[in-house]
Amino acid sequence: HILVYAFDVLMQIYEASGYSQRDAAQSILENNLFGLDIDDRAAQLAYFAVMMKARQYDRRIFSRGIQPHVYAIVESNGLDSNSVEYFTNNDPQLKKDFGTLIDELRDAKEYGSILNISQVDFAVLYARVEDVRADISMFREIVLNSILPLIQVAEVMAQRYDVVVTNPPYMGSSGMGSLLNGYLKENYPVSKGDLFAVFIERCLTMTRTYRYSALITQQSWMFLSSYEKLREKLTHTDVATILHLGAHAFEELGGEVVQTVAFILRKSNVEEYASTCDRLVSIENAGMKEESFLGGKYRMVSRKSDYDLIPAKPYAYWISPKALENFKSKNLGSYAEIVSGMTTGNNDVFLKAWTEVDVTKIAFGKTDVSQINLSKTKWIPYHKGGEMRKWYGNHEFVVNWSRSGEFNRAKTTMTHVYLKPCITWSDISGNSFAGRYCFGGFMFDVKGSCAFAPEDRLRFLIGIFNSKVTPVYIEALNPTTTTQVGDLKRIPLIIPDTNSLNQISTTVEECIEISKSEWDSFEFSWDFVRHPLVSNQQYTSKYHPKESFSPEHYLADAYQMWAVTSERRFQQLQANEEKLNHIFIDIYGLHDELTPKVEDGEVTVRKADLGRDIRSFI
Repeated sequence: HILVYAFDVLMQIYEASGYSQRDAAQSILENNLFGLDIDDRAAQLAYFAVMMKARQYDRRIFSRGIQPHVYAIVESNGLDSNSVEYFTNNDPQLKKDFGTLIDELRDAKEYGSILNISQVDFAVLYARVEDVRADISMFREIVLNSILPLIQVAEVMAQRYDVVVTNPPYMGSSGMGSLLNGYLKENYPVSKGDLFAVFIERCLTMTRTYRYSALITQQSWMFLSSYEKLREKLTHTDVATILHLGAHAFEELGGEVVQTVAFILRKSNVEEYASTCDRLVSIENAGMKEESFLGGKYRMVSRKSDYDLIPAKPYAYWISPKALENFKSKNLGSYAEIVSGMTTGNNDVFLKAWTEVDVTKIAFGKTDVSQINLSKTKWIPYHKGGEMRKWYGNHEFVVNWSRSGEFNRAKTTMTHVYLKPCITWSDISGNSFAGRYCFGGFMFDVKGSCAFAPEDRLRFLIGIFNSKVTPVYIEALNPTTTTQVGDLKRIPLIIPDTNSLNQISTTVEECIEISKSEWDSFEFSWDFVRHPLVSNQQYTSKYHPKESFSPEHYLADAYQMWAVTSERRFQQLQANEEKLNHIFIDIYGLHDELTPKVEDGEVTVRKADLGRDIRSFI
């Protein structure tokens, strides 16, 4: 498809320069288009498509004896020494050059076009092929059918081009064979994590200086910490355009996992190079993305020097000047110890829902491992992420700590934070974030990583996490479905004046209490006492000072009281979150892009629900 489309573009260029369509078609096949594929059938189909496109412009193209430079990758493994000896004909230069190609194209079907092929004297090799063509020898057919394709493929791989275009394969290291894995580690150490990233590097090596390579790949190389060294390498290259498609770039692909970006790299290094970027990630389908791109509705310009301010240099081309400027401040990693959690290696064995085990065997409320007698209480509360819930909750699991020596990774270097007060969250958060306060007594999973600091800092930190400021920076640092510990560490830290700090602390405490009260109202909480429909006190007087309690003897009346209480709690938490948003937006100076308003769907305590609450009561 790429070659066929390029053929039409080149034809327009030729015609604009005064060529006839017949002469242009011939010249394009001979001089302009080159194609490689690791799959034989794919190469055959590409060959056919290019020739049929040429015939569209020249009906007699098949009779002209012109062959397009479209090849399947071939390897040298099958060549026997006698054929090689005949071809090289005792010529030292031929032996050296062809021997180099044999070595470099060994197992080529395993590696494809990522192989780096040396610039040998191809003219001498082709001259020898022509000598053999005119010769009468038992090796003639072997040379023409096996050696000549090897030379042709090697030449295409060794040349440098004005434009290199590809939709590369996507394959993580876990899906690679040992040969390919070893080759990438040695030759592509900064991009070895996935083949698509390797092709970004490879295409640049095939591109001439001041010329272009264009690819469509997954977006992860732009943001993930595993590609930081690749991005550092690309700082010496200019990004001409970015077409950030995100999910649903192709009608055939559903879901949010495949997030794509199409981009053009210019092999140059201009200090203030300006990239033209189209951000289409929020548009729902491929047709609307195309329409928006052609209309330039979401187009913007970003300078290469902007990325230098952001730790790890993600391609956050859309970030506002003020949000970018804030990166000059310290970051959250300097304010708290933000760490990833442990992995048991077998959660089915080592983890249980707390309701599955004898509650007397659970070590609740411990602040140090030394306080736990594992012969009596081997189960310890365990943070494991969970649903998007802010402020407090998701206390669902316990871990068998008596078998921690069998875990894949028990974070033994982090024993000083075991069971300590912290903030935890779910690692799969998307562009929103939900931090939850923990008063201590928990171990923590890699899916429920934590931040540790003194109590006053934790209140400030959870205020930032649950404000509208954090998603701005998470989206810039890593707009994937998984929020990493390293992303949170890099968020800018701006400490406000004492008055603002006090407001934040008081409001955060209220939010935690409200969320805890709601969590403890139902039996999934181990601090549950009685169902709200039979509770003697619907809610603390602190939040409802004007509400006088009178016992209710009928279920309908009890539910109505609960509905009023939960509605007030919901509205109070919503108001508190808007207050915190206002404070943090002011601190970070993001008034032009954020509003404090919190939608009902963003509040993570529940309102009364007749069906759900009556079922839980029963």
